[in-house]
Amino acid sequence: MARTARISPDEIAASLAELPPLPTSISEVIAACDDQDMSVGQLSQIILRDQNLTANILKLSNSAFYGHARTVTTITEAVVLLGFSAIKSLAISSHTARLLNRPLPGYGLESGDLWKHSLASAFCARRLAVEVHLAPVEQAFVAGLLHDIGKLVLATHMADVFEEMGAEARERRVPFHLVEAEVLGFDHAELGARVAAQWSFPPELEESIRFHHDPDQATLKPKLAHVVHLADVMCMTFGVGLGIDGLAYEAHPTTIEVLGLDRDGVLRLADELGPMFESDAFAA
Repeated sequence: MARTARISPDEIAASLAELPPLPTSISEVIAACDDQDMSVGQLSQIILRDQNLTANILKLSNSAFYGHARTVTTITEAVVLLGFSAIKSLAISSHTARLLNRPLPGYGLESGDLWKHSLASAFCARRLAVEVHLAPVEQAFVAGLLHDIGKLVLATHMADVFEEMGAEARERRVPFHLVEAEVLGFDHAELGARVAAQWSFPPELEESIRFHHDPDQATLKPKLAHVVHLADVMCMTFGVGLGIDGLAYEAHPTTIEVLGLDRDGVLRLADELGPMFESDAFAA
Protein backbone atom coordinates (compact mmCIF):
# COMPACT_ATOMS: atom_id res chain seq x y z
CA MET A 1 0.00 0.00 0.00
CA ALA A 2 1.09 3.60 -0.52
CA ARG A 3 3.47 4.99 2.08
CA THR A 4 1.75 8.39 2.37
CA ALA A 5 0.30 9.83 5.54
CA ARG A 6 -3.51 9.94 5.58
CA ILE A 7 -3.76 12.41 8.45
CA SER A 8 -2.13 15.81 8.85
CA PRO A 9 -0.49 17.26 11.97
CA ASP A 10 -3.35 19.75 12.17
CA GLU A 11 -5.88 16.93 12.25
CA ILE A 12 -3.86 15.22 14.99
CA ALA A 13 -3.85 18.39 17.09
CA ALA A 14 -7.58 18.82 16.56
CA SER A 15 -8.31 15.22 17.51
CA LEU A 16 -6.32 15.56 20.72
CA ALA A 17 -8.28 18.69 21.58
CA GLU A 18 -11.49 16.70 21.10
CA LEU A 19 -10.55 14.28 23.89
CA PRO A 20 -12.34 15.32 27.06
CA PRO A 21 -10.14 16.88 29.75
CA LEU A 22 -9.98 15.36 33.20
CA PRO A 23 -13.32 16.16 34.89
CA THR A 24 -13.28 18.57 37.81
CA SER A 25 -14.09 15.78 40.26
CA ILE A 26 -11.09 13.74 39.10
CA SER A 27 -8.79 16.76 39.16
CA GLU A 28 -9.93 17.53 42.72
CA VAL A 29 -9.17 13.98 43.85
CA ILE A 30 -5.72 14.08 42.22
CA ALA A 31 -4.94 17.41 43.91
CA ALA A 32 -6.24 16.13 47.25
CA CYS A 33 -4.09 12.99 47.03
CA ASP A 34 -1.03 15.18 46.45
CA ASP A 35 -1.87 17.44 49.41
CA GLN A 36 0.25 16.42 52.40
CA ASP A 37 -2.21 18.10 54.78
CA MET A 38 -5.21 16.17 53.44
CA SER A 39 -6.89 13.78 55.88
CA VAL A 40 -8.54 10.45 55.08
CA GLY A 41 -11.92 11.91 55.97
CA GLN A 42 -11.47 14.96 53.76
CA LEU A 43 -10.37 12.89 50.77
CA SER A 44 -13.27 10.50 51.27
CA GLN A 45 -15.75 13.38 51.22
CA ILE A 46 -14.28 14.72 47.97
CA ILE A 47 -14.63 11.30 46.33
CA LEU A 48 -18.20 10.84 47.57
CA ARG A 49 -19.35 13.94 45.68
CA ASP A 50 -19.11 11.90 42.46
CA GLN A 51 -21.32 8.79 42.49
CA ASN A 52 -19.72 7.18 39.44
CA LEU A 53 -16.24 7.76 40.81
CA THR A 54 -17.28 6.30 44.16
CA ALA A 55 -18.71 3.17 42.54
CA ASN A 56 -15.68 2.64 40.31
CA ILE A 57 -13.18 3.04 43.15
CA LEU A 58 -15.09 0.56 45.30
CA LYS A 59 -15.27 -1.93 42.42
CA LEU A 60 -11.55 -1.74 41.68
CA SER A 61 -10.63 -1.71 45.38
CA ASN A 62 -12.13 -5.18 45.60
CA SER A 63 -10.06 -6.49 42.72
CA ALA A 64 -8.07 -9.64 43.41
CA PHE A 65 -4.93 -7.64 42.60
CA TYR A 66 -5.10 -5.90 45.97
CA GLY A 67 -5.62 -9.18 47.84
CA HIS A 68 -7.84 -7.91 50.64
CA ALA A 69 -9.12 -10.52 53.09
CA ARG A 70 -12.47 -8.74 53.37
CA THR A 71 -14.75 -6.82 51.04
CA VAL A 72 -14.18 -3.07 50.94
CA THR A 73 -17.60 -1.48 51.40
CA THR A 74 -16.87 2.21 52.05
CA ILE A 75 -14.67 4.85 50.48
CA THR A 76 -13.03 5.51 53.84
CA GLU A 77 -12.00 1.85 54.02
CA ALA A 78 -10.63 2.04 50.49
CA VAL A 79 -8.56 5.13 51.27
CA VAL A 80 -7.15 3.60 54.46
CA LEU A 81 -6.34 0.22 52.90
CA LEU A 82 -4.97 1.43 49.56
CA GLY A 83 -3.41 4.78 50.41
CA PHE A 84 -3.59 8.11 48.65
CA SER A 85 -1.36 7.18 45.68
CA ALA A 86 -3.44 4.15 44.75
CA ILE A 87 -6.66 6.13 45.11
CA LYS A 88 -5.27 8.72 42.69
CA SER A 89 -4.55 5.95 40.18
CA LEU A 90 -8.05 4.53 40.52
CA ALA A 91 -9.56 7.99 40.04
CA ILE A 92 -7.67 8.35 36.76
CA SER A 93 -8.81 4.88 35.70
CA SER A 94 -12.42 5.85 36.40
CA HIS A 95 -12.15 8.63 33.83
CA THR A 96 -10.31 6.62 31.20
CA ALA A 97 -12.86 3.79 31.45
CA ARG A 98 -15.39 6.07 29.80
CA LEU A 99 -13.02 6.65 26.89
CA LEU A 100 -11.60 3.16 26.47
CA ASN A 101 -14.85 1.18 26.57
CA ARG A 102 -15.77 2.02 22.98
CA PRO A 103 -15.23 -0.45 20.12
CA LEU A 104 -12.24 0.08 17.81
CA PRO A 105 -13.04 -2.02 14.72
CA GLY A 106 -9.84 -1.01 12.94
CA TYR A 107 -7.83 -2.67 15.71
CA GLY A 108 -10.14 -5.68 15.87
CA LEU A 109 -11.32 -4.60 19.33
CA GLU A 110 -14.94 -4.91 20.41
CA SER A 111 -16.61 -2.70 23.01
CA GLY A 112 -14.77 -3.08 26.31
CA ASP A 113 -11.74 -4.89 24.87
CA LEU A 114 -9.38 -1.91 24.98
CA TRP A 115 -10.51 -1.04 28.50
CA LYS A 116 -9.92 -4.58 29.74
CA HIS A 117 -6.47 -4.68 28.17
CA SER A 118 -5.59 -1.25 29.56
CA LEU A 119 -6.75 -2.08 33.08
CA ALA A 120 -5.01 -5.45 33.01
CA SER A 121 -1.81 -3.78 31.80
CA ALA A 122 -2.09 -1.23 34.60
CA PHE A 123 -2.33 -3.84 37.34
CA CYS A 124 0.37 -5.95 35.68
CA ALA A 125 2.71 -2.94 35.40
CA ARG A 126 2.10 -2.12 39.05
CA ARG A 127 2.96 -5.68 40.10
CA LEU A 128 6.09 -5.64 37.95
CA ALA A 129 7.12 -2.31 39.49
CA VAL A 130 6.85 -3.87 42.95
CA GLU A 131 8.89 -6.86 41.79
CA VAL A 132 11.75 -4.77 40.35
CA HIS A 133 11.64 -2.10 43.09
CA LEU A 134 10.59 0.69 40.73
CA ALA A 135 9.04 3.57 42.65
CA PRO A 136 6.47 5.00 42.68
CA VAL A 137 4.54 1.87 41.71
CA GLU A 138 1.37 3.87 41.03
CA GLN A 139 3.16 5.70 38.23
CA ALA A 140 3.60 2.33 36.55
CA PHE A 141 -0.13 1.69 37.04
CA VAL A 142 -1.09 4.93 35.27
CA ALA A 143 1.43 4.38 32.47
CA GLY A 144 0.08 0.89 31.90
CA LEU A 145 -3.46 2.23 31.95
CA LEU A 146 -2.80 4.90 29.31
CA HIS A 147 -0.27 3.17 27.06
CA ASP A 148 -2.76 2.50 24.24
CA ILE A 149 -4.92 5.61 24.51
CA GLY A 150 -3.47 6.87 21.22
CA LYS A 151 -5.45 4.14 19.48
CA LEU A 152 -8.59 6.19 20.11
CA VAL A 153 -7.21 9.03 18.02
CA LEU A 154 -6.10 6.86 15.11
CA ALA A 155 -9.28 4.78 15.10
CA THR A 156 -11.32 7.95 14.76
CA HIS A 157 -9.38 9.41 11.83
CA MET A 158 -8.02 6.38 10.02
CA ALA A 159 -11.02 4.05 9.86
CA ASP A 160 -10.98 4.14 6.04
CA VAL A 161 -7.49 2.60 5.77
CA PHE A 162 -7.40 0.39 8.86
CA GLU A 163 -8.68 -2.66 7.00
CA GLU A 164 -5.91 -2.33 4.42
CA MET A 165 -3.27 -1.75 7.10
CA GLY A 166 -4.55 -4.71 9.09
CA ALA A 167 -4.38 -6.97 6.05
CA GLU A 168 -0.77 -5.93 5.50
CA ALA A 169 0.13 -6.60 9.15
CA ARG A 170 -1.42 -10.08 8.96
CA GLU A 171 0.20 -10.88 5.61
CA ARG A 172 3.65 -9.86 6.83
CA ARG A 173 3.03 -11.25 10.33
CA VAL A 174 4.24 -8.09 12.01
CA PRO A 175 2.69 -6.05 14.86
CA PHE A 176 0.17 -3.46 13.71
CA HIS A 177 2.11 -0.54 15.18
CA LEU A 178 4.97 -1.18 12.73
CA VAL A 179 2.58 -0.76 9.81
CA GLU A 180 1.21 2.40 11.43
CA ALA A 181 4.69 3.89 11.55
CA GLU A 182 5.52 2.90 7.98
CA VAL A 183 2.29 4.23 6.48
CA LEU A 184 1.69 7.28 8.66
CA GLY A 185 5.13 8.25 9.87
CA PHE A 186 4.06 7.79 13.51
CA ASP A 187 2.11 5.28 15.57
CA HIS A 188 -0.51 5.17 18.32
CA ALA A 189 2.21 5.26 20.99
CA GLU A 190 3.35 8.70 19.81
CA LEU A 191 -0.21 10.01 19.93
CA GLY A 192 -0.72 8.46 23.37
CA ALA A 193 2.31 10.36 24.65
CA ARG A 194 0.77 13.57 23.36
CA VAL A 195 -2.44 12.81 25.25
CA ALA A 196 -0.41 12.29 28.44
CA ALA A 197 1.30 15.64 27.87
CA GLN A 198 -2.05 17.32 27.29
CA TRP A 199 -3.26 15.94 30.61
CA SER A 200 -0.11 17.29 32.32
CA PHE A 201 1.35 13.95 33.36
CA PRO A 202 5.10 13.80 34.21
CA PRO A 203 7.59 13.63 31.31
CA GLU A 204 8.84 10.18 32.32
CA LEU A 205 5.28 8.81 32.18
CA GLU A 206 4.76 10.45 28.79
CA GLU A 207 8.02 8.89 27.60
CA SER A 208 7.05 5.40 28.80
CA ILE A 209 3.89 5.59 26.70
CA ARG A 210 5.76 6.88 23.64
CA PHE A 211 8.28 4.03 23.79
CA HIS A 212 6.19 1.17 25.15
CA HIS A 213 6.87 -0.76 21.93
CA ASP A 214 10.59 0.15 21.88
CA PRO A 215 11.60 0.69 25.52
CA ASP A 216 15.32 0.91 24.79
CA GLN A 217 14.64 4.39 23.37
CA ALA A 218 13.60 5.73 26.80
CA THR A 219 16.17 7.90 28.58
CA LEU A 220 14.32 9.62 31.44
CA LYS A 221 13.21 6.48 33.26
CA PRO A 222 14.07 3.43 31.13
CA LYS A 223 12.82 0.87 33.65
CA LEU A 224 9.35 2.40 33.55
CA ALA A 225 9.17 2.01 29.77
CA HIS A 226 10.36 -1.61 30.04
CA VAL A 227 7.80 -2.34 32.78
CA VAL A 228 4.96 -0.98 30.64
CA HIS A 229 6.25 -2.90 27.63
CA LEU A 230 6.45 -6.20 29.52
CA ALA A 231 3.03 -5.66 31.08
CA ASP A 232 1.59 -5.09 27.60
CA VAL A 233 3.23 -8.26 26.27
CA MET A 234 2.10 -10.34 29.26
CA CYS A 235 -1.51 -9.19 28.89
CA MET A 236 -1.40 -10.06 25.19
CA THR A 237 -0.09 -13.49 26.15
CA PHE A 238 -2.96 -13.89 28.62
CA GLY A 239 -5.36 -13.09 25.77
CA VAL A 240 -6.63 -9.82 27.27
CA GLY A 241 -7.45 -7.42 24.42
CA LEU A 242 -5.51 -9.14 21.65
CA GLY A 243 -7.27 -7.39 18.80
CA ILE A 244 -5.65 -7.47 15.37
CA ASP A 245 -2.15 -8.25 16.67
CA GLY A 246 -3.03 -11.67 18.02
CA LEU A 247 0.17 -13.10 19.46
CA ALA A 248 2.48 -11.38 16.94
CA TYR A 249 3.75 -9.01 19.61
CA GLU A 250 6.87 -10.29 21.44
CA ALA A 251 8.93 -8.96 24.34
CA HIS A 252 11.87 -6.71 23.53
CA PRO A 253 15.12 -8.72 23.75
CA THR A 254 16.65 -6.47 26.43
CA THR A 255 13.62 -6.05 28.69
CA ILE A 256 14.16 -9.01 31.00
CA GLU A 257 17.80 -8.05 31.58
CA VAL A 258 17.07 -4.34 32.10
CA LEU A 259 14.49 -5.20 34.75
CA GLY A 260 16.81 -7.65 36.49
CA LEU A 261 14.44 -10.56 35.94
CA ASP A 262 14.94 -14.02 34.50
CA ARG A 263 12.70 -16.41 32.61
CA ASP A 264 11.66 -18.30 35.74
CA GLY A 265 10.78 -15.05 37.50
CA VAL A 266 8.58 -13.93 34.62
CA LEU A 267 6.84 -17.30 34.51
CA ARG A 268 6.21 -17.11 38.26
CA LEU A 269 4.64 -13.68 37.88
CA ALA A 270 2.56 -14.94 34.97
CA ASP A 271 1.27 -17.81 37.10
CA GLU A 272 0.39 -15.32 39.84
CA LEU A 273 -1.29 -12.74 37.62
CA GLY A 274 -3.02 -14.90 35.02
CA PRO A 275 -5.96 -16.13 37.14
CA MET A 276 -6.65 -12.60 38.35
CA PHE A 277 -7.62 -11.48 34.86
CA GLU A 278 -10.79 -13.54 35.21
CA SER A 279 -11.94 -11.04 37.86
CA ASP A 280 -15.17 -9.13 37.25
CA ALA A 281 -13.09 -5.95 37.62
CA PHE A 282 -12.37 -6.46 33.92
CA ALA A 283 -16.02 -6.38 32.95
CA ALA A 284 -16.86 -3.44 30.72
